[in-house]
Amino acid sequence: MRKVPLVSSLKAGQRPAQSSRHPPSFLQLKTLAAQCRSPKQYRALLDCLKTYIPYSSLVCGWGYRSHKAIGFLFNYGYPIEFLRWYLTNGVIWKGPIFHEWLRTRKVQVSLDVAKRLKDRFDPELLEWMRKFDLEYALGGGVIRNDVWIYFSMNMASDRKCRSHLKRFQLIVPILSEALKRSCPRPLLSHRETAILERRARGELIKQIAAAEGISGRTVRMHLQNAKRKLYTHDLINAVVIAVRSGMIDRTWKNWQWRKETQRI
Repeated sequence: MRKVPLVSSLKAGQRPAQSSRHPPSFLQLKTLAAQCRSPKQYRALLDCLKTYIPYSSLVCGWGYRSHKAIGFLFNYGYPIEFLRWYLTNGVIWKGPIFHEWLRTRKVQVSLDVAKRLKDRFDPELLEWMRKFDLEYALGGGVIRNDVWIYFSMNMASDRKCRSHLKRFQLIVPILSEALKRSCPRPLLSHRETAILERRARGELIKQIAAAEGISGRTVRMHLQNAKRKLYTHDLINAVVIAVRSGMIDRTWKNWQWRKETQRI
């Protein structure tokens, strides 16, 4: 009988067929990753990845080192409340695990970093990690020129982290390439960023609508989308997250530049 491969052709939104008795191999995951061209396909890849590395949740993203800016975030099971707190407080720029990875460019085991750099850990961060069972994680990614792509994979225990460390190191470059292809654009669109920036300046909905050449209803829709993407229901909180994540400044400048060049 001919053995049917795990991966054949992955259409948009389609999840790969898999057998619990036969977890995917690295080569099968690599093939599946190469097919990723959309967020839905990337989520299907992460579904399949769980049978290769039994993680409980994962968050990943890409950004710019020189600007201290997050370009995009992809959440797979991380608690929304934790992510909201993390982004609101700009913890990524203060987090020892992320910094150690940037410095060494090597995969980090959270417990090792916590022991080695105990004095650098914010007690509040440790409290939040314990609250949501996020104490055991693997952190790593790739850096190319000014762009970083980073993964934080939460595990059930420190032993699980260490037993799957080599697999994580092996798969991260493949996941990074797939993420770059699947989610190449910033989390906030140019329009969402421009409107959020104007609202942060104190402009009213009518003023924003007139300046952007759209209706007030459309302005409100873009603000709602921005809040959803930034894991909050509060507009002020969305502005704080966008500023501390570096999203507003960088994308706003690009938007302004494009508008100016269109006029010439």
